[in-house]
Amino acid sequence: MFSGLYYALGIVLASAALIHLLIHKREPISTISWGLSVILVPLLGPTLYFTFGPERLIRQASKRKRLISVPPSKLLNQPLNLSVPSPSQTEENSFFKFTQNISHFPISDGNKVLFLQDPQEALSAMICAIELAKTYIHLEYYIIASDSITEHIFESLISARKRGVEIRILYDSIGSLSLKRFHFKKLKQAGIQISGFLPFSLLPQRINLNFRNHRKILVIDGKTAFTGGSNLGKEYLGKPWNHQWRDFSIQLWGPVCLQLQEVFREDWTFTTKEDLTHDKYFPSPKSEGNARIQVLDSGPDTSFKALHRAIFWGITSAENRISMMTPYFIPDTAMLTALEVAALKGVDLKIILPQKNDQRLVKFASRSFYNDLLKSGVKIYEFEPKILHAKLMTIDNNFTLIGSGNMDIRSFRLNFEITLLIQDREVTQQAQNFFDEDLKKSMHITQEQFTKRGLHREIIENACRILAPIL
Repeated sequence: MFSGLYYALGIVLASAALIHLLIHKREPISTISWGLSVILVPLLGPTLYFTFGPERLIRQASKRKRLISVPPSKLLNQPLNLSVPSPSQTEENSFFKFTQNISHFPISDGNKVLFLQDPQEALSAMICAIELAKTYIHLEYYIIASDSITEHIFESLISARKRGVEIRILYDSIGSLSLKRFHFKKLKQAGIQISGFLPFSLLPQRINLNFRNHRKILVIDGKTAFTGGSNLGKEYLGKPWNHQWRDFSIQLWGPVCLQLQEVFREDWTFTTKEDLTHDKYFPSPKSEGNARIQVLDSGPDTSFKALHRAIFWGITSAENRISMMTPYFIPDTAMLTALEVAALKGVDLKIILPQKNDQRLVKFASRSFYNDLLKSGVKIYEFEPKILHAKLMTIDNNFTLIGSGNMDIRSFRLNFEITLLIQDREVTQQAQNFFDEDLKKSMHITQEQFTKRGLHREIIENACRILAPIL
């Protein structure tokens, strides 16, 4: 009797999962992967699908975002664009023409960008900026750890709060599981507002393990900001140690800081329902440098997959060189084709990936794409000294893409990400120099070498590739 009920329940759940899967449009590889899981793994497969598969947050978040969003221009005393590009500039910058159609932010001119590739330098710059804060400090990070590094940051924040500075901290409830309760309590007692993005719940309609806030943003007084790939913890910031990862942060000055503040405002209101639509959080922008920047705030609540489309355009429009580094590399079919076509048309395309990876299944899945790329002329390198966590891309010595997004399906479709498209030759040259330095510390993967890895490795890699949509 028990076995009969087991099979009946399995059939009902599998049927319900398959119907739901077919009704809601998904990528073909995702549909196939989930379909096989539902059919081949009774009960567990459908259970996993209904836990991780449905994209109900897309509809919920889109509806809520429409209710809370205010056009940036209404929050500012003057437009973000401090100058109007000349016709020749407009013709030259077709990349920006494209990205303006996939982002609700205009291009901002007059920005200054500082690369912080040294983790000690990055930590010092953040603490220094916090100590100079006068009005507000807004942090939004996927991971906020409880360790010796964040202790310094917390103490600086508490001191700023004692000076009367408003402080809000938004952390991802899954990414920041290591944030200790005593630190949470200490910050709250100091008068700092702190909230977790999409906390985990066992209620079916609130299981949101998939849709994570992967952004890294620190905005201070609307005048300076930090973003990049680094989280808050000793793996990313502070004095070098054995398990520290390779990553980048950037510090910004200028109008783009207000756009990052707008991203924080929407996420904070989404989480807490507190509205930060007030002039004091959006002071008049001032020109600080020569960088033109497009903010790409991609996520499951946006109409376009901004990160995916921006990278795709960058790859397909490149004429001379593409330099890319990413810790998690699981391209979809369109992105894989774009990379192959770029290399075949003669673009010098180099990709640095981690030799050591904190997620072994992702590493195997990534390697399943090597053969096709190598045959097309893509040059692949694996960074050897430590775990690579940096997300960086330069295009034709003219554009730089940097932010929180990885080159994988999770960043393209599921996570809330923040990425900056920067046009500034000095900034791009600096980013290229960092890339070239890391290239010297990376092992070049040749096709001849790769084909000798063994049949068993190839089978494991291809098996992990099937799991790509859920990794």
